[in-house]
Amino acid sequence: MVLKVEQVQFSYTVGKPVFSNVSFYVRPGEIVSIVGPSGTGKSTLLKCIAGYLSLEEGKVLIEGEEMIDPKHLLKMGHPEIALVDQLFELDDYFTVKENIYNQLHHLDLATRNSFVAELIGVFELEEVAHLQSKDISGGEKQRLTMACALAKEPKCLLLDEPFVHFDVHLHKKIGDYLKKLVEVRQMAVLLVTHNGTEALAWSKRILMMKNGKMQSKYTPEQAYFKPKSLYEGRFFGELNSVYIQQKQRLFRPIEYALTQTDIYQNEIEVTFLNADFKGPYFANYFKIKGGKEIVLYSLEKLKNTHKIYV
Repeated sequence: MVLKVEQVQFSYTVGKPVFSNVSFYVRPGEIVSIVGPSGTGKSTLLKCIAGYLSLEEGKVLIEGEEMIDPKHLLKMGHPEIALVDQLFELDDYFTVKENIYNQLHHLDLATRNSFVAELIGVFELEEVAHLQSKDISGGEKQRLTMACALAKEPKCLLLDEPFVHFDVHLHKKIGDYLKKLVEVRQMAVLLVTHNGTEALAWSKRILMMKNGKMQSKYTPEQAYFKPKSLYEGRFFGELNSVYIQQKQRLFRPIEYALTQTDIYQNEIEVTFLNADFKGPYFANYFKIKGGKEIVLYSLEKLKNTHKIYV
């Protein structure tokens, strides 16, 4: 086990824990996501794991060794943990290239130069490589921060909403690179996000956090198709809720049929409202008995549909 978190608790104000009784682990080569609403303690938890805040209770272990409380250290943080957040802790007066280069003193000169060039290329920082980091944009600082974290070759990588400044192209490119690096280096990665669809694509396991507590644990498939509640399910995409024989039924917009089948047997009368074009599909919105709305995905508009089966 690379990272193990045992019964941790932290408070900014005595008697008001930001989170408590939190336990989980991350294996080598594994990406685990923590998903939940803003203000539930996700970012604070990462800072505690990274060694920037002192825990009230519990402990954090890296490869079986308990981390020392930050207040007993001359420099906060753990050498085998890299944290990427929105603070962009860079050396402002070093260039982009120098910021990355300064993380690689553990490598020989040739390997160092090669790795710097690789990271600058992957993170598309070629045009600003010669600029001081204080003079680049927020999105470029985000990419540089992640490049510096990977240059350290940490055993554990903590990512706090790392893709908020990335366009679709960069998200895919950097995501693919990071996933390969995680597998090759057998890093443990902990991703914090409120974007559940991002967690589905990245994670082997997903932890749901609410009000400072770990509420649920899922595989990506379970989180999408078998959420424990409407509240949790909606973090991972649009989700319909209907009542059949006084029992709630949750289903995704792709989980239906226009004719009765062995899988979809419960008939629901629907009234077409409108359809939004989403590119590869239409999102068709309907009203059902009681006035509630549901959404169904299809390759065409379903304006002539009057009943479905779930």
